[in-house]
Amino acid sequence: MDNSLMTFGMVWLFVGLAVSVAIFALWIWALVDILRSNFSDVAVKIVWFLLVFFVPLFGFLLYVIVGKSTKVPDAALSSSQKYDDLERVKKLYDSGVLNEAEFEVEKQKIMSQN
Repeated sequence: MDNSLMTFGMVWLFVGLAVSVAIFALWIWALVDILRSNFSDVAVKIVWFLLVFFVPLFGFLLYVIVGKSTKVPDAALSSSQKYDDLERVKKLYDSGVLNEAEFEVEKQKIMSQN
């Protein structure tokens, strides 16, 4: 067998392997992203998961183009979390770690979060 033909074959084998690994990594990323994300309905989440799982390349491309826009944004900071953060900042102020200006800045940051 000709040495240049063998080298050519090895290059294509390497390229094919690299593309396969990349597709596999993107497939895993999409599945994990679907499982960790919130959707408007559980059925939507199941459909995306099954589509990406059973039709990896097409499902991944469709999910990236269309599916990511169907996700629900993470919930805003709850009022109880704001209360806890304010309480923590107030304790730092009372103990002298924060001065009045720093306390006001931190308080405004917490209050401005949605």
